[in-house]
Amino acid sequence: MGVGGMLRIGTQRLGREEQMSKSRYPGIERLSSGRYRVRVTWNDPKTGKRRDQKKVIVATSMAEASSQRELLRIQLLTGGTTPEHRLRLRQYASSWMRGKIPTLKPSTRDKYAVVLDHHILPALGDYYVDAITPQDVLRWRDAQNAKASTVNSRLRVLRTLLRDAQAQLGLHRDPCARVRTLPEEPTVGNRLKPEQLRQVLGHLQEDEPQWYPLFLTMALTGARFGEVSALQWSDIDEDAGVIWIRRAQSQGRVGTTKTGKVRDVPLPLPLMEVLKQHRQRLVRDQAPGLSEGLVFPSRVGTYLRNSSLRKPLGRALEAAGVSERFTVHGFRRTWNNLLRQVASGAITRSMIGHETEEMFLHYSHIERDEKQSAVERALALVDGPKVEHRVEGSPLGDDDRNAGGSETTRND
Repeated sequence: MGVGGMLRIGTQRLGREEQMSKSRYPGIERLSSGRYRVRVTWNDPKTGKRRDQKKVIVATSMAEASSQRELLRIQLLTGGTTPEHRLRLRQYASSWMRGKIPTLKPSTRDKYAVVLDHHILPALGDYYVDAITPQDVLRWRDAQNAKASTVNSRLRVLRTLLRDAQAQLGLHRDPCARVRTLPEEPTVGNRLKPEQLRQVLGHLQEDEPQWYPLFLTMALTGARFGEVSALQWSDIDEDAGVIWIRRAQSQGRVGTTKTGKVRDVPLPLPLMEVLKQHRQRLVRDQAPGLSEGLVFPSRVGTYLRNSSLRKPLGRALEAAGVSERFTVHGFRRTWNNLLRQVASGAITRSMIGHETEEMFLHYSHIERDEKQSAVERALALVDGPKVEHRVEGSPLGDDDRNAGGSETTRND
């Protein structure tokens, strides 16, 4: 059997004296009693040193002995990994996810699972992990029927998966290393102008009163939906005038915030009044979820899902004449934009929630009164002098809440 590269096959007689017959197969000698001696000389992949391996095997024919010798050669060159032990991407991804689950936020786990099950494994799942090439990844990327930002998000999951595989399985290369993300269109929209925010909140207050407290909390804190929907009444500190953002939930699974940090955001007086009335209604109706302390429970007392907000928000946007794309997450972007206009980047990031330990330490010095002042100025952008007066003065009364027009955003 011909070999090349770094293999050198020896053909001399080895071992104890025994009747043998020379073989026309290099590196294989037939012994008596249907046994064969195979020999392979190779460079150890771990040390680079030349090594010699001899083994006596049992085979029914010279061809079978040759096959076993080739298997031995592969074992030696790959450090013992045989075709039977090579992992397909589907197998590796399954064990990879089991190891990742304890370290991932619920929303990230869901994202990874969807991307793997629906977009990566159907195309690449049967490939051996060590056989995936950059060309395979490129073909997979270019076959994705989605916008660039979505394709790039899927590519990031595949890149994370294969980088871990390279480290854990000792692969010689990362097939994603040179595969670039697709150019994306600049992100536009998904935020409201101050007058649009005022109108949308007004319609929510008038036409969707059961949803209004939740939307107002998102609009005036900039907190993520998962954080707001996980709020408990113990997180609302009226004496200090703050809301503590301690946790987040996704699909009913509760974990830390996205950054893993606890932060406090100002509780404006208009929002405080709305939340008081909201709690009174929950107590009066003995709403499910009240005993668990949830501020915004679903009808059956569980955590809300993001999808449940789409219809009421859609109706309010239509009533306000907003035709541009705007999602639940747009409230966070809108509030961030308002704060950016009236406060320093440090104050804005301390309230919105930053993503790295460095940023957390850098902005941890921001005082509470600085945040409150920024909120008052942001409210003034939305509702002018009226909102600023309400923040400084008495909370809203029933007459104010039903006065129409600009009053709706006093609770904003």
